[in-house]
This record gives sequence, C-alpha cells and structure tokens, in this order.
Amino acid sequence: MDTANPTLERRTDRAHPVRERLEAGLATAVAEKGLAATTIADVARLAGTSKRTFYEHFADKEECFLALYRTRSAELMAAVDAALSPGATPATVQLHDAARAFLTFLTEDRALGRAHVVDVQTLGERGVRARREVVDRHADTLLRMLEQARDAGTAVRRLTHLEAVCVVGGLNEVALRALEASPEEPIDDLVEEATRFMQAVVLAD
Repeated sequence: MDTANPTLERRTDRAHPVRERLEAGLATAVAEKGLAATTIADVARLAGTSKRTFYEHFADKEECFLALYRTRSAELMAAVDAALSPGATPATVQLHDAARAFLTFLTEDRALGRAHVVDVQTLGERGVRARREVVDRHADTLLRMLEQARDAGTAVRRLTHLEAVCVVGGLNEVALRALEASPEEPIDDLVEEATRFMQAVVLAD
C-alpha cells in the first residue's frame, strides 16, 4: 500500500473511510493506466483492501468510478469557489480566476481529467445520468456565484438554469481541448478564451 500517495491521504478522513480509500485507489489506478485497463484487483490493492471488501461497497468498477466522479466534481467546484472573492475584486478578474481554477483542476492529472470529461460518457445510461446530475449541480453553483456577485454590486445577467448548463458545457469543451493539448503547452490562452466567453455571457451590458 502506498500511504504516501496524496490522493489516498486526502480522502481518508471522511465518513466512510474504506469507501473513500477505494475511490482513491481507483483514482490512482486510472492515473497510472486509464479507466479501461484498471481492474478491481488494482483498486483493492491500491486501497489496501481486498476484492471482497470492494464488493461490500460497490457493485462493480463503474459504480466506484461514478462515486469518484461525483467526489471529484465536488472538489472541482470547491476549487473554483476558493478562487473567488465576490465584491473584493472586479468581475472580470473573478471570471478569469474561476476559469483558471476550473482548467487547472482538470489538467493537473490528465488521465483523471480525461476520465472525468470523457470516460464517464462511455458508461451507458448510468454515466449519462451521473454526468447530467453533475452538470446540473455545477450550473446551480454557477447561479449561486452570480447571485453573490449581484449582491456584491456586480452587474450580471440573470441566467436561467439551462443557460447556466450551456456555460458549464462550454467550459467542459474547453477543458477537453486543454487535455488534448501537449502537457508542456500552457493553458493560459484557453483560460483567456474561457474568460472572454463567460464575460460575454454573464456580465450585463
């Protein structure tokens, strides 16, 4: 067991530590070899448990991945939220910082980022439902952020939920392009493009 692995360590203090270690083991395996090549034996080994324990918590690898997907989605929104300071800086800076936090999170580990953006859509109806659930949650978070900005005196548009979903979808497409680029290629240009896109959509004239 690799107890020095930061992905494993940051998830062990939650309400269900074994389940969370299994999610972390899957994250490590996906980062090493991709989702398709990862086995339940890999996950159990990296989590320091047995396959029997795995099946006590998850029906199969896909269910474990969807749990990880939801966990990472919550972490992604937390990273974006941490980058924001409604009312403390101009809205243009807020949007720039949000775009950078979003793209940085997804490109920190490209295998995991690609699994988050692409592989979830290969899991059939379960994956489709999970992705829609997460996109809806991200859209709700965006609407709350805009409300906070409005309360702080920023002139922002009142988006519908579906419009917010479109913004999230656009950011996911930018993230995919960042993931497809060379790891040595900086994401700065994509951050700027995403910022301009969000400015055009959310800032009032």
